Amino acid sequence: MNVFCEQLDGITVVSVEGELAVPDSDKFKDFLMQRLENGIIDMVIDFKDVPAIDSSGISALLALLQAARRKGGDIRIASTNERIDEVFKQVGLQHVFKKFTSRDDGVASFSSMEII
Repeated sequence: MNVFCEQLDGITVVSVEGELAVPDSDKFKDFLMQRLENGIIDMVIDFKDVPAIDSSGISALLALLQAARRKGGDIRIASTNERIDEVFKQVGLQHVFKKFTSRDDGVASFSSMEII
């Protein structure tokens, strides 16, 4: 698995290549937790090149989401495939993460005013 970060309109876009699964999910989580500790609290994780995710990947995402929200930020998901969408539904997370069809839409959502 490879992970790349870039800034787009002040938001960190995390591009992942490969499965988000054992044994790489801990490295993925640690890599992004370090960024959260350094003040990068708003991220869009781009799943365009992620064919599958397992329970360790889900656990890593949840830990990152909780850490970001504790710091006043958010983790948003973009470009998931049907297989990943199904995993999110099976574990009841389809409404936990804000999901977008593209990373650009995910980035733009941070600047949009949300009406409650």
